[in-house]
Amino acid sequence: MKSNITSEKVKQIVLDCGGDLAGIASTKTLNAFPPDPRWPQTPERMTPDAKSVIVIGLRVPVAGFRAREPEPYQMMNMMNNRRLDKIARKVSEVLEKQGYFGLVMNNNSTDWRLKSGTYGHLSLRHLAVEAGMGTLGLGVNFMCVEYGPRVNLAVVITDARLEPGTPLTEQLCVGEGCSRCLYACPTDSVLHFHIDKRGCSTKAQVTGFYGAADIFDKFLHADDDGRKEILKSNTLMKYWQGLTRVWGCFGTCPRCTAVCPVGDDYHAHLADDQKVIPETTPERVAKGKEYQSARRAGDEVPGLSDWNIRWVGPDGYNGKAAKEQRKKFRAQKEAE
Repeated sequence: MKSNITSEKVKQIVLDCGGDLAGIASTKTLNAFPPDPRWPQTPERMTPDAKSVIVIGLRVPVAGFRAREPEPYQMMNMMNNRRLDKIARKVSEVLEKQGYFGLVMNNNSTDWRLKSGTYGHLSLRHLAVEAGMGTLGLGVNFMCVEYGPRVNLAVVITDARLEPGTPLTEQLCVGEGCSRCLYACPTDSVLHFHIDKRGCSTKAQVTGFYGAADIFDKFLHADDDGRKEILKSNTLMKYWQGLTRVWGCFGTCPRCTAVCPVGDDYHAHLADDQKVIPETTPERVAKGKEYQSARRAGDEVPGLSDWNIRWVGPDGYNGKAAKEQRKKFRAQKEAE
């Protein structure tokens, strides 16, 4: 028998299971507004019985963003994602005990039928926006007022009909006037509320699928000496770690998230450490100003189109949400 369950109860279940943030999105809305209609990442593709999607957020500990080498952050990010999967499974188990199903969607899997495997079964960042948890930033990272973009996501699809959250209309990202993520990107892949995914992947997916396929292709076509060199290479060791532990496959470059000034964790732990962005160049500064001028002039910007603006924040940036969160954060600190 199904128990009487509400959105607030489900959110509390998420927090009790170890999540830091929780939100609810309606599958009806998600099916109507896929991020990219050409390759619809919709819940109805997973199961026709879905009524709601539970979005779980888990903050990424700030220590990894202060490391001078990438490996500590990469390992921490991998462990964070594994923990998210376990939290989502626990939420699913609680739902089943109350008479509802909970379909856990892996937070870093992709579907080969969707744009050659470059899209996941569902876009978790867009789901989080629809659940009212935050908005997308200049480089289309999801960000929330509490942790900025330093949060990982997981989802549980359920047949429970829950009251969905209300998407934010205020843009949380400071945007073109900040452009810190644009300055910091090592591959210069941050565009105008868009991302050069191919360029980004060379640093963000250092042991991703295409790289793994490439090294196997080189091995197959190499002579005996070439194969021995590949087998002894540090590159193969990295891909072995990627295959066995999902190390380096997703989100392995922390630069855009490390320098983002949105979030209490940035002001508490990262502001001094990340104040200077060594990757900044005059060309990148000029690009940020071009983006700012284009928006002020009302130029056509694909990332801010009528379809995409719903996930960026149709009201634009005014800083109100950030100010309110800072007040809340200071009050909590004073109460401790």
